[in-house]
Amino acid sequence: MLAPARAPQSHPAPTIGTAHLASATSTPTSGTPTSAAHPITNRTTAPSHATRLPTAHPVSHSTSHSPTPHTPICPYTPPPPALRAIFAAQAAGVPLIRRDVPPDLIAALHTHAQSLHTALQPVTELHVAAWLKKLGHLVTNPPGAGHAASQCRAIFEVCADIPAGAWGPEARLAWTRQPPRDGYPVGARWPSPNELRTILLPFANTLRRDAASSGTLLASLPTALRNQPPTPHAAA
Repeated sequence: MLAPARAPQSHPAPTIGTAHLASATSTPTSGTPTSAAHPITNRTTAPSHATRLPTAHPVSHSTSHSPTPHTPICPYTPPPPALRAIFAAQAAGVPLIRRDVPPDLIAALHTHAQSLHTALQPVTELHVAAWLKKLGHLVTNPPGAGHAASQCRAIFEVCADIPAGAWGPEARLAWTRQPPRDGYPVGARWPSPNELRTILLPFANTLRRDAASSGTLLASLPTALRNQPPTPHAAA
């Protein structure tokens, strides 16, 4: 006799864990991971940028932002004193001759122009989140896990016009070192978006001013020197 046919068994489809669906735009800023369920947990088809799960093949964690989350953005470094002196003379309308810009200074100008190009890139929300996470260690009331993502998003929306290079450690110190207002140490508390933008704006303005001076000086050079920076050497 034949054995009775076995009923087919179904296995539940694997679900996507909410811990792996946190995108770069919801990174907590206080360093405490969140555990709230993601609103798209029960979807059967997740967006391609959200399916970053451990698989047999390594998956990149980059998002649609540029630069990628793993691309470091170095804070802006002011130009060396000699180059800043040339910028100041140029801004004052002092006529410059070729001898005022020797080969080693031209090489420094090209290096500085490249650093300015990187520093002037638009800031990403992920970079703002990382910056705010460090700020959280310097204030007495950083946002908790339930509010960190929304606080980061609000600051990013208000301060998105501040270029990436302005978000450096000097800007964090500028916030914490503010003089007290009415006896209250302002820098000891978490900033509102507009308050933080007020602190960051001078750093952004310095970047843009140096970029304008650098561009004007480069444009005044002969084409060969403008496009092909020479190897630095001692001026004759």
